[in-house]
Amino acid sequence: MFETETNVVAFKPRAAAAHNPKTILERVYAAGSIAVRAEDTPTKTASLILQAFGFLVIEEILADGTPRLLQKGEAREAMDRPWRLSKPAFSGEFAQADGDGAFQS
Repeated sequence: MFETETNVVAFKPRAAAAHNPKTILERVYAAGSIAVRAEDTPTKTASLILQAFGFLVIEEILADGTPRLLQKGEAREAMDRPWRLSKPAFSGEFAQADGDGAFQS
């Protein structure tokens, strides 16, 4: 009457997402800017949200290696190229790391 086989499949627990917007912000603000590979879609998707709120500056790296600043609406069309994520310029120029000179005595 009862079958000994079950149809329940045990799945492996998922690891925490490495592309959490909080970790992206921490890395960018600590370094000033980071490079993102062309095929790294999860990081780019999270970065689009952060750019919309004004927390990041996104630059597309062209074939000749020159960066081109992407406006908020342009970033979705540049998903096939490498990016550089930078800290926005709250004062001065962008891509300056946090803590620059913070421990001067």
